[in-house]
Amino acid sequence: MYLVRETLPMIAAVFVLCVVSLITYDENDAQAEPVAKVTTSEVRPASFYEVAHKETQCLATNIYFEARGESHEGKKAVAFVTLNRVESPKFPDNICDVVYQARHSRWWKTERDRLVPIKHQCQFSWYCDGKSDYIRNIHEYEELYKLASEIIVGKHSDNTGGADYYHSTKVKPDWRLAFTRTTKIDAHIFYTSLDTGS
Repeated sequence: MYLVRETLPMIAAVFVLCVVSLITYDENDAQAEPVAKVTTSEVRPASFYEVAHKETQCLATNIYFEARGESHEGKKAVAFVTLNRVESPKFPDNICDVVYQARHSRWWKTERDRLVPIKHQCQFSWYCDGKSDYIRNIHEYEELYKLASEIIVGKHSDNTGGADYYHSTKVKPDWRLAFTRTTKIDAHIFYTSLDTGS
């Protein structure tokens, strides 16, 4: 009975629309005007799963190029700096934009419609060092993808003390003096800023 009560008004509405269409049909109309233009080339929004996969790929790629030769803790530390930046108002609000944050060449964008970073003007050096970003060790990358996904869903704790900056122990950049050192893990020294706004 429930189905009949709900379905009968719908059937009646469809019937009325069909009758109205038949009454107003004009054989002399050579070309009917479309009610709405339908295109199949419209971009559909990415699903939650597609976005989650892309964000995990970006984090795994950053770990791969920044810390693949380091310990498990060193890899986690690079991942947490990336996530801490996502949470900071000083940086973009998603993982991929944090990883690929850089000054990009206007020529490449204008002439080739590609985002190409200007050498040595990015947040993570592997992205703009002029070297290939091809992932050669797929097995290691798959392990880092798993680690990245675990970190994103909260299976690991931040081992950097909330750091949003780091550098290699091989260099001593001047910017480090403006931040508070939190820890050293493997070949990286980590820093945070007391000022979270700018």
